[in-house]
Amino acid sequence: MKRKKAFIGFLSVVICLAALAAGCQSKPVAVESQKQPSVQEQPPVSPAPAPEAESGTPDNAVPAPATPLPSNEKVSLASAEDKTEQPSANPGSGNNGAAGTKPKIEIERPYTQAKPTLLGLTLKTNASAIVNKFGKPKNEFVMDEDSDPMTVYDYGDFLIGFNAKQELHFIDVRSSDVDPGLNGLKLGDPAADIGKALGKPTASSNYVMTYKASGATLKLDIDPKTQKINSIKLFAE
Repeated sequence: MKRKKAFIGFLSVVICLAALAAGCQSKPVAVESQKQPSVQEQPPVSPAPAPEAESGTPDNAVPAPATPLPSNEKVSLASAEDKTEQPSANPGSGNNGAAGTKPKIEIERPYTQAKPTLLGLTLKTNASAIVNKFGKPKNEFVMDEDSDPMTVYDYGDFLIGFNAKQELHFIDVRSSDVDPGLNGLKLGDPAADIGKALGKPTASSNYVMTYKASGATLKLDIDPKTQKINSIKLFAE
């Protein structure tokens, strides 16, 4: 009985010591929890200042899209391109100029064997008189195959050649659109109409009819298949 009481008393002491030890351990925790400031009480941390942007564009930067041209600038550019392609409004002087407008042909003196002419022009006419009449040619070149080089004015429908003295040496009609001044005869007309318009030729064949006059020769070439005039020339002898 005494042992039992002693055991109970010993057990009670042990329990009290354990409780006391537990209480001592919990007190520092409570103190520490009291010492720690609340999260809300902590002062706000100022954000670090952003670094200054360096001059230039970084390698990984995406370039801004190009700003489109205003509509009025596009129109002005298109107008500038059109102006470069359009021909000049005043390309040349005279009846023809250099733009390709056909010269006006007025037959004041039609062909006769006594006074041979073509396009109303007389051989040995000065080159300046031709330019005054028809304007500047479309093209100009030199025929130097002969001993006497020829300067040729190309008016499109006809050619006019000048000798070294700048005198009209030959005329070559190349289009049926012009009246050569041969009593109504033109390129493309039947060869049978040549005699009716000009009379009997000096020489004739299936390929050519020739009319000789003083210091000049009129030559009409004929297409042997179609029997039509395909060339009319007047040249000095």
